[in-house]
Amino acid sequence: MSDITRCYGHDCPLRDDCYRYTMPRPGRDALARVPYDEETGSCQYFYSNEPSEEGIRLTAYHIWLREGKPEGEAEAHWERAYEELCRSMGRAV
Repeated sequence: MSDITRCYGHDCPLRDDCYRYTMPRPGRDALARVPYDEETGSCQYFYSNEPSEEGIRLTAYHIWLREGKPEGEAEAHWERAYEELCRSMGRAV
């Protein structure tokens, strides 16, 4: 990640998918202007809040272990893992 921690990009079209905007911590670092560039359709500070497949897999595995390794619950564990990771990163589920 770069040196920017929080983004005030309220009008940014990437805000719902950007961890720097949705991160669940109080306060935001004020920016002189929104870093989103309309001309290129990108933000140099964008950091996705979409959980990675590897992160979901690992979290689902730990849920499975916590629940005593039940059979036939893989899909439910995957969904729970995805939701837990989204909540932890401030992403709407």
